[in-house]
Amino acid sequence: MSQSPPTTLGKYQILREIARSNDIVYEAYDPVMNRRVALKELSMPAGATEPQREDRVRRFLREAKAAGSLAHPNVVTIYEYGEDTGRQYIAMEYLDGQNLRNMLDTKGFIEPKRAIEIVIEVLNGLEFAHSHGVIHRDIKPDNIQLLENGEVKITDFGIARLTFEPNLTMDGQVFGTPSYMSPEQINGREIDARSDVFSVGVILYEMVAGQKPFTGDNVVSITYAIMNTEPDQPTQCPPGLWQVIRQAIDKSPQLRWSGAKEMMGALRSVLSQIESGSVVADPMLSPSYAIPAPPPVIPQTTGLTPYGTPMPGSIHLQPYQQVPYGQPYQHTPYAAQGQPPSQLTQFPVYYPPPPRGPIVSAETRYFLGRMAIAFLVIGSIVAAVVMAIVKGAEAVNKSGNLPKATNSKSAPSGGAGTSRSPARPTKSQDAKLAIADAMRQPEASSRRDSWSRASQFWAEAITEDNDSFKVRTDAVNSFLAAANDLVDAGYPDIAREAVYEAQGFAQGYIDLEQRVEAWKVAFGR
Repeated sequence: MSQSPPTTLGKYQILREIARSNDIVYEAYDPVMNRRVALKELSMPAGATEPQREDRVRRFLREAKAAGSLAHPNVVTIYEYGEDTGRQYIAMEYLDGQNLRNMLDTKGFIEPKRAIEIVIEVLNGLEFAHSHGVIHRDIKPDNIQLLENGEVKITDFGIARLTFEPNLTMDGQVFGTPSYMSPEQINGREIDARSDVFSVGVILYEMVAGQKPFTGDNVVSITYAIMNTEPDQPTQCPPGLWQVIRQAIDKSPQLRWSGAKEMMGALRSVLSQIESGSVVADPMLSPSYAIPAPPPVIPQTTGLTPYGTPMPGSIHLQPYQQVPYGQPYQHTPYAAQGQPPSQLTQFPVYYPPPPRGPIVSAETRYFLGRMAIAFLVIGSIVAAVVMAIVKGAEAVNKSGNLPKATNSKSAPSGGAGTSRSPARPTKSQDAKLAIADAMRQPEASSRRDSWSRASQFWAEAITEDNDSFKVRTDAVNSFLAAANDLVDAGYPDIAREAVYEAQGFAQGYIDLEQRVEAWKVAFGR
């Protein structure tokens, strides 16, 4: 095929080529309807086999059906699908302006208010598509067009899933752009509307933060980050908006927004709060019921956990006055008391300071006690192993015989007189110690480092061990056991982090996935 654009294609007059990737897009003129159109021609790769050509044609027709069945202001309009001397094409509305990728490349990031407005339009189009059985599967900034009149359009339904037709993608096949793919899409599993919700959450994070939430040098590192890491909250992201993003990019579809409509409602609530100048932490709180933040108060006791949540039974108001401690005292005006100022004797009001609480709270002592017990148990096991080794060595010295080496690795390299170096902890033991360390960390960033180290040790242990499934099972059980302890100790949010790590090692193994899901059901997570 010539690189220069043809003069006509079907009834359309070609004006110029405007884009070329897997297919070619032209700006064209429709003489019958007297309008400018975008004409997308199927480009067949050189050397494609007949089955490959048939598959490309089927997918091209699927794109026309997917977008052509959707008549919505936020979805690109398809005029027709046609063929001209063996060349397939789709005629669609011509979109001026720029796509979201161009805006991000130019500005770096977008202010939260404008970012929410754009995403609400995208979700509006996706809600319509989902209600008509169309899952986009490739939502990304390149496929979101920002028109000059302010409208937002979703484009490129090339790999869309039509739930009312047989699936063209076999189990295990992966289609999409890695940085914006959901965990279930990476695994080649059956997906639904919540996969598009995940992609929208990634885009919203990138718009506000100026960078993608899951990064890497290659596809493997990017997909690993999507499956195993949690992004930090952008500094310019309001708390309510962060809660919406965090739920949208949850690794478990069951914990995300149920669909585009639910996420859209949460974003509209956050947008109302931003426009009114107030900030609400809970995005599901309706603006009409928004309660202004209370004035700061000094607790009577130090009944706060290391993570900022009040302990049961802690007191937050002073018993010495009926206003929060630290507020100016509001006395009754003289006129309201019915006495002139000359007849009133004013005395300075003294408020004794609140009693000092214990240095270490009861919950902290409980947590440290459990950790001490855990270390004692681990230390006892290690001591028992060391004693067994020492006893075995003494028995060998008394008998004058050395154990026969079974392979080159077990034989000492320096002869009978060479001392053996002390055994270091295994990767599995390192992983469990990292899990225990994560449970002790009060700071979120420190916990993430410990969770990552634990996951890395487990991954290395799986690689080194012949029975990889056994090690993987041990990893899942260890994370779930940590989650149990954290829930018992009153830290459900940190327990959820441990479950995330367990999910990463359970992916692809039905028994392990069922074990993780059973934990969520048991604890209502």
